[in-house]
Amino acid sequence: MNNKHNQNHIQMKSMSLILALLLVLSVFGGCGNKETVSTSGSAADSVTDGSASANDNEADADADSAEPSGEGTDGDMLFAGGSGSAEDPWKIATAEQLDRIRDDLTGHYILIGDIDLSGYENWMPIGTFQPRSDAPEDAEVPHPDYAFTGTFDGAGHTISNLTISCEAPMGAGLFGCASGTESNAASIGHFTLKDVNVSGFYLVGGAVGLQFMNCPVSDIHLEGDNKLTGMQGIGGIVGTGFDLISDCSATADVIVSGDDGACAGLIAGGTTMSSIKNCQVTGGSITAEGNATWGFGALCGAPWGAAEITDCKVSGTMITVNGENNRLVGGLVGFGGTYAPEAPAQITGCTVEDVTITVSETTDSVGGLIGAGKEMMEGSDQMSSFIISDCAVSGSISGGGNYVDAVVGDPACAASVDCQGGMTITPALDTAA
Repeated sequence: MNNKHNQNHIQMKSMSLILALLLVLSVFGGCGNKETVSTSGSAADSVTDGSASANDNEADADADSAEPSGEGTDGDMLFAGGSGSAEDPWKIATAEQLDRIRDDLTGHYILIGDIDLSGYENWMPIGTFQPRSDAPEDAEVPHPDYAFTGTFDGAGHTISNLTISCEAPMGAGLFGCASGTESNAASIGHFTLKDVNVSGFYLVGGAVGLQFMNCPVSDIHLEGDNKLTGMQGIGGIVGTGFDLISDCSATADVIVSGDDGACAGLIAGGTTMSSIKNCQVTGGSITAEGNATWGFGALCGAPWGAAEITDCKVSGTMITVNGENNRLVGGLVGFGGTYAPEAPAQITGCTVEDVTITVSETTDSVGGLIGAGKEMMEGSDQMSSFIISDCAVSGSISGGGNYVDAVVGDPACAASVDCQGGMTITPALDTAA
């Protein structure tokens, strides 16, 4: 029991590091107005508040409005069936019905058909981050009235043409912020996203911007022509996660904007003490042009404290990190490891295939599988530790400064390494010729 309490305390403390700057920026607006075009040809009203419905001017931002019923005031069906319970979830057949999830963030939902969001010029993410209270210990905990706390089952269907240009300081994706509660688990999964274009600042993901605790994400597949842009915490499926991510796949181009950009990957930008299992990345790219950037990997850039990264594969991805004074770049993950010396992180059964890494001559800790371990917190002497077993690597590394290696950039935190193959390395001086 004490171990669980300590783990939660560490998770909370690490989240505060991520959000300390972001909360200062919370005075900025949401993801901009969006226009919707219904299948019947009527235009819905636009909205600027992320906690209100884009289809109903009377939706209350305080999330105190009544839960939706099956039938609207004019006799139109708000959903295609169901009652919103776990046993009888609301059935979603149209883009307009998908948009109505925001009217009941605690409900249970299931898709019964494919959804095309091309009628939404700027989709408002479902669920937003607001701190649970003004108390310092709650600054990093999502308020359940604003985050999505229900369940969403895509039932194998496809959601296509998601477009988001988000001015909010954090949380861009189909779902902006999702979290379980102390009494109920949330979940999001079992669908395909196709042809998405999502841009924001912090915590940018195709499916979920911020995936908080007690909310596993599984069986989501990002296909087609996809582009995600942000400054920190940018992932094809999840921007930043605090719970298990499993059985997902992605192809996407991820762009990290500005100096101090960090934590980008095609499955997840970063995670906090949560594992990634059985995920695949095919093709795509990560590009960081700024200075002092860090934490990039084709699978996940920054799996902070993740106990397990197992049975994952990345192939054909291109990672380009320009600018000066960058660090922590890997074919699979930028860095990794837990902070319990007696229980190092397990990176097991993972494959990096034909991944191309190109970095500047002042980029340190670059590896074919993983860049390095990392200090627990800025200025801390406590370093992470990890074990690599039954892995394989192929591809190439061009450039780099200190600690560049075919498998582990800086091996100081590696308790043991069992990995076949490795990347060919062309030093920075040779690339300039």
